[in-house]
Formats: sequence, structure tokens, C-alpha cells
Amino acid sequence: MAIQGETSNDTAIDIEDLQASLLVTSMKSRLESLAPVSSERCIYRVPKRLRDVNENAYTPRLVSIGPFHHGRAGLEREERARNCYAETIELTSNEFVQIITVDAAFTIDILLGRVFPHLTSPIECVYDRSGLVFDIHRDMLLIENQLPYFILSDVLDFAKSRASPGSPEWPSILQLTGAYFKSFGQLDHHFNTMNSNEVRHFVDFLILCHQPFKQTQPPKQRRLKFKGAKSLTELHEAGVKFKVASNKHLLDIQFTDGVLEIPYVRVSEMTEAFFRNLIAFEQCHCKISYISDYIVLMDILINTPRDVELLVKRGIMKNMLANNLEASMLFNNLAKEILFDSNVFYYLLLCEDLNDYCKVRWHKWQATLKHNYFNNPWAVISVIAAVILLLLTFIQAVCSVIQAW
Repeated sequence: MAIQGETSNDTAIDIEDLQASLLVTSMKSRLESLAPVSSERCIYRVPKRLRDVNENAYTPRLVSIGPFHHGRAGLEREERARNCYAETIELTSNEFVQIITVDAAFTIDILLGRVFPHLTSPIECVYDRSGLVFDIHRDMLLIENQLPYFILSDVLDFAKSRASPGSPEWPSILQLTGAYFKSFGQLDHHFNTMNSNEVRHFVDFLILCHQPFKQTQPPKQRRLKFKGAKSLTELHEAGVKFKVASNKHLLDIQFTDGVLEIPYVRVSEMTEAFFRNLIAFEQCHCKISYISDYIVLMDILINTPRDVELLVKRGIMKNMLANNLEASMLFNNLAKEILFDSNVFYYLLLCEDLNDYCKVRWHKWQATLKHNYFNNPWAVISVIAAVILLLLTFIQAVCSVIQAW
């Protein structure tokens, strides 16, 4: 029944307004009841779009470290440690503290046993078996298998305090971490200037160590649109030369005067897990994704085994996989489901310069001449002989014309 002075339409509007108001109140109440997002958050579950490409690359083989994978195969900073995980950890205080403490002690023992065995009693059953060493190291690279870095620092400090007087000097947590990853050939960047307070966990440490020296963006006067680039084989046919960069920094790829300089990269069974987990962390946490951009560029440059062969021949890549096809497929698969902003793509200028170089026909003619006629000594001799014969024929023709006059 409508109230006097109101129409049925007015009543319907009032009911809709009331329902909307109740919905807003309900949503506001739910949002207020949610736990605030911690600024300490840095350990994430791998996004489904990335995990679906290759779940094995994110799953521990031998050891689960931290609470994410726990159960699958005196800590006063519990709250801060919990805040480091992107998900709420459904464990009691005692359970959480026990997991973190035991895993942190195990991790420190593994690090010391690898590079400073004189400071600890290494786990013999581990270091007597190279396969276990490989699997444990791989598991320590996984983003879901991380411990807060400050916890590792606390445990190392505790171990130092328990060392006997006159024992050898102990490394800092940064020195220990750097020495460990360098022993596996995954660290070329100088890291001693880094502050341990900057580091959140091992994956973050590796990200920071691989940051480019020059973090530049394209000049504002050059409003470029990302158009990709040609593959290495196509660049080679267009006259681009390839050279291993003297700078060991992985991301420092330069193109100058027709020469593309690419830093040395070693491709092995560890490569996929290494890059995938660094990419996963960038995609979840970092504002600028340099490793992701590097993989996108390598995916552009490498399309076929022929592209890998060019890198191997120039000493740019050492391929430890079964063949060049596996290496090319590795980089193509790594780039799947990576989200990147083409407007701030780190190699935008590089791709533009490569494309501009390939547009100049003379470069391609030079390359064709070199590839087809100067690719071996006999070909060079044949070309020279042909030129001499042509000159002699020309001279003979000129002489004949002169005599005819």
C-alpha cells in the first residue's frame, strides 16, 4: 500500500535506495574487518598464470623452507616474520616459531657448509652427494620457499655468539649469501655495497644483485612505440655482428656501430627455476621488472636452434642442455604469461636502434656479400680470381678498340 502523497514509483525508489545503503554498509563492514596489508609483505604464492606454465619450477624437490610448503614432503620477532608472508599463516605461535627457527638454522648450516666448512659441522649426508646439493640449492631459489632475511641474520648472529674464543672470523649474512650463490655461478655483480636491511630474502637478494648499473628510460623527446625486434638469425643476415660483452652484468646488452654485445650466460638445468622464480617475485612485488624485460628480449632474439648456435659460436652462451633446440624452447617458454609495460620496457631504445640498422639496405648487401662470397678462403680466392679475370677481359676489350681505331 502506498502512503498518502507518494506514488508506487516513489516507494520502489525508496526500497532500492535502502537496499543500496545496506549493501554499502555491509561491504564497508567486511572491508574494515580485513587485516591490513603489511608493508613487510615480500613472500608470495606464485600467480596461477605463471604456475600453470610449469608448476615444477616453483615446487620444492627436497626441502620445504618456511610455512608455505610445511608438511608437504627464542624468536621474539614472530609478528614481523608473519607479516612477510602474503597469506595469513594458519599456525599457532609455537608451530610457526618452531618451523621458522629450525628452517633458518638448517639454511645457515647449508650456506656455511658450502663456502665456510671450517666454521661448522657440515651435514655430511648432504655434501657427500652432489645431487642433493643441487636439489637443495634449487629449492632455496623458490619464491614460495623463502625465509625473512632478518631471521637468517639473527640466527647467524646467535651462532657467532656461541663460537669459541679465538675461532676464525665469521662472515656477515651478506658475505655468506654472496659467497654461496657465487659458488654456483649465479652471481657476477659486486654486492659488498649492499645493505642487509635492504634485502628481504634470497630471491630479493638475487634481484638486487642483477639490477642494471644504468637505470635509464628513453628520452622524452623520443616517444617510441615498442615494435619488438628481429631474431638473431635475421639480425645476422641484416649485417649485425655479435660479441660477448666485456661487462659481466647480465642485463647490460649494448648495440654500437653494428655490433650487438651480449653478456655471457650459462644455460643449465638450474636456469629455468632461477629465472622463473625471480620473474614471479618481480611480477608480484617490484615496480620495475628488469629480469622480466631481459627474458622478453631474449625470447625475441631466440626463436630457433640456429639463434642459439650463433650465441654459442660467439662465446656468448654456454649451453649445458641436451641440444640447441632445448635452449631455444627454454627462453621461449620462460617468456610465457609475463606481463610488461611496453612504454617503460628497459630495452626499448635497443630494439629501436636494431630496427633502424636493419632498415639500411647497404648493411644487408654487405652481409650478403660476406656470407655468400667471403665465408671461407676458397670463396675469397674465387672472387679475387673472378675480379682479375673481369679486369683482364675489360683491358683486352679496350686494347682491341684502340687497335681498331
